[in-house]
Amino acid sequence: MSEVLRNDIFRFSSELPVKQGFYRLCKSKPENPQFFLPNLLVTKAKSDSQLPAYFTDSVFSKELFDSIEDGDIGIVNNGNMLRVILSRRANHNTVLVTERCNNSCLFCSQPPKTGNDDWLLSQSALAIASFSLNGVVGVSGGEPLLYGDDFLHFIDFIIENSPGTALHVLTNGRKFSDVSFTRQMKERSDKIKITFGIPLYSSRSSVHDYLVGSEGAFDETVRGLINAGNSGINIELRIIPTQANYTELDDIVEFTGRVFSNINQISLMGLESIGWARKNWSSIFVEHDSYSEKILSAVETAQRSGIPLTIFNYPLCHLPERAWGFATQSISDWKNYYPKECDECTQKSSCAGYFSSSKGRFHQPPRPIK
Repeated sequence: MSEVLRNDIFRFSSELPVKQGFYRLCKSKPENPQFFLPNLLVTKAKSDSQLPAYFTDSVFSKELFDSIEDGDIGIVNNGNMLRVILSRRANHNTVLVTERCNNSCLFCSQPPKTGNDDWLLSQSALAIASFSLNGVVGVSGGEPLLYGDDFLHFIDFIIENSPGTALHVLTNGRKFSDVSFTRQMKERSDKIKITFGIPLYSSRSSVHDYLVGSEGAFDETVRGLINAGNSGINIELRIIPTQANYTELDDIVEFTGRVFSNINQISLMGLESIGWARKNWSSIFVEHDSYSEKILSAVETAQRSGIPLTIFNYPLCHLPERAWGFATQSISDWKNYYPKECDECTQKSSCAGYFSSSKGRFHQPPRPIK
C-alpha cells in the first residue's frame, strides 16, 4: 500500500540535545528573529559555523529541510524526533490544545486523558501566532471548551497577534449550554473568523449519549447548539454514521433544520479506524454500501432544509454516484493515502482516498471507477 501524501514526523541529528517543546522552524535567518516561539535552525547537513544568537538550537536533516518552509511550526520530543504541526505545504493545519474531554465517544480518535495539559493551550496560541497563516487553522482536543475562560483568553491572543488567521474549533458543544460563556464567545466571534464543528449523532438522546459515552450529553449539546446558533455563532454540524444511527441520518438532518439556527454546513463524516474506534470497530462500523440510500435521503433532506451538506472521508467508489458532487477531499495529507488500485481510477484526482490507519483489517477495498 502507498505511503501518506506528506510525512509530518522526522528524525534529525544535532550537536547538542534539543529541548522538548514547540519551535519555529527556519532554513535561514528569520525576518523577525524576536518572536513568540524559539527559532530552530534546520540545515541539510552538519555545519561548523557558529550558531547565530537568534537561533535557540540547530538540527540537520536533509529530509526535514526539504519538507518545510521558513516559519513552519514543529514539536521536538523523544530526543531526536520532530513533528511538523503547522505547515504551509499542508492541506489542513490543526493544533491539539488538550487531551481531556467530558465525552468518551466509542470511536474517539484521540482517547481522553485526565492529566493537566494546560501547556498545550498556551503553546498552541504561540504556535498559531508564530505561524501567522492567512487561512484556516483547526483547534482540536479532547474538548477545547473545557478551558472555559482560559479558552476565551486563547481567542483574545489570536485576535491580537494573528487576526488574519481563521479558526475552526472541534468541540462537543456542551459548554455552549452556559449562556454567559456563549455570549462572551459571540463577542469574540465578531472580531475573528471562527467556526465551531459540533457533532450530533442522533435526534434521540439515548442514541447520542450511548455513542458519546456520557449520560446527559445530548441535552447539553442541544441546548448548546440552540444558544450558539441563536447568538449568531457559526456552526458546522457533524454526523458520523455508525450501526447505532445510520438508519436515521435523514431524521438527524431534519431535526437540525427544524430546531437549530445558523448551521452553515452539515458534514457527514466517515469513521476513522484509529483510537477507540479500533477496539469498538465490530460494534460501530457499518458497510458503506448498506446505507447508500440513507446517505442520498440525508442529502435530499438537507437540500429541502436549505442547509449545505458535505460528505467527508469517503472514497468516491464507496458512495452512490448521485452523492459524488457532495463529497470532498477532506483527509489531512499527513494521514491520507491511495492504494495502488486507485491509480487505475478516473476519479482519483477528485477523491478523498483513505485514512492511512485503515490499512490492514480495517481496509475497505477500492473499486476503481473507469
